[in-house]
Amino acid sequence: MAKAGIRVHVDDRENYNPGFKFNHWELRGVPIRLELGKKDFESKEVRMCKRHNFEKKQLSQEGIAPVISTLLEEIHQEMFDKALKYRQDNTSKIDNWKDFMDALAAKKICLAPWCNTVDCEVEVKDKSKEESLQALQEAQNEDEILLTGAAKTLNIPSEQEPLAEGTKCFACGKPATVTALWGRSY
Repeated sequence: MAKAGIRVHVDDRENYNPGFKFNHWELRGVPIRLELGKKDFESKEVRMCKRHNFEKKQLSQEGIAPVISTLLEEIHQEMFDKALKYRQDNTSKIDNWKDFMDALAAKKICLAPWCNTVDCEVEVKDKSKEESLQALQEAQNEDEILLTGAAKTLNIPSEQEPLAEGTKCFACGKPATVTALWGRSY
């Protein structure tokens, strides 16, 4: 497999059981584990286990390098698609303070028009923390978990859709110059 550009490590340590070894490599982020026991060796097969979704299947030892190469590409795409969907499902486009605070309370990231000034960012941080603490004190439902961290800018995306003329900052009402991602700091 090294000839195919796939890094491989054989864990032949005899002083550890298979479960320990599996966990050891899983914690290090190894995407595919190949298990080769006596029966697998005799039948010229190998047990393949994917780390990200726990899928397991038997593969033929013959011609395994291209199969593993394809599997690695599939794993990459599956993980990327899952992360992208999660980000999209947990991002709210907002344009006013109330929607901003509601989205934060729902543990969302906010995409909002912003004036891009330090004073406004400090005000958002202070005001969001204050309102979150106030909401916590007013909460009647003890089962509900409220977050009290202040909001902060996470980043200003490099790819920006043009802001409509007259777009105001969601926080201070001044003319917005960028769209920024906001979230809680804990």
